[in-house]
Amino acid sequence: MSQTASKAVKQADKTASAGTTKAPAVKKKIVKKQNGKIQFVSAPVNAFLWIVSAILICGAIFGNYYYSNYMVVDETTLQRLGRVLLVIVTIVAGLAILLLTNRGHDLLKFGSESYTELLKVVWPTRQEAVQTTVIVFIAVCVVSLFLYLCDVVFLEIVRMVTL
Repeated sequence: MSQTASKAVKQADKTASAGTTKAPAVKKKIVKKQNGKIQFVSAPVNAFLWIVSAILICGAIFGNYYYSNYMVVDETTLQRLGRVLLVIVTIVAGLAILLLTNRGHDLLKFGSESYTELLKVVWPTRQEAVQTTVIVFIAVCVVSLFLYLCDVVFLEIVRMVTL
């Protein structure tokens, strides 16, 4: 939970316990706090969004399968392109609806936090990257040569014992 949302929830709890009617301004749309997590949409709305998303995604997949295997229609390239685009748009719409759920909000929050961390990464220079690649290549060659020699030695030992 972000610090801003945490402060807003604590402030709302203090305001409610103090008996004042003025609620603090909260930037995020918070419906309720449950099990220590902020719920952006209520449980029935969340379930409804999951069901609608599942219907859209499964309907697109099943509809495309049924149409392509059981409908005896000679479709042109343009018609096939239209059908494929319709399936893609329907699946994307189903996934977009999933982003409106509580898990979707968590995923978006995780993505934005990951991007923030990615900006903090210090990337190696071209020279460092090339040097590291060369070192790894040489190490792989040495280890593979060692394993080959071990294989040859053990093969000769097995031949001597079994013959």
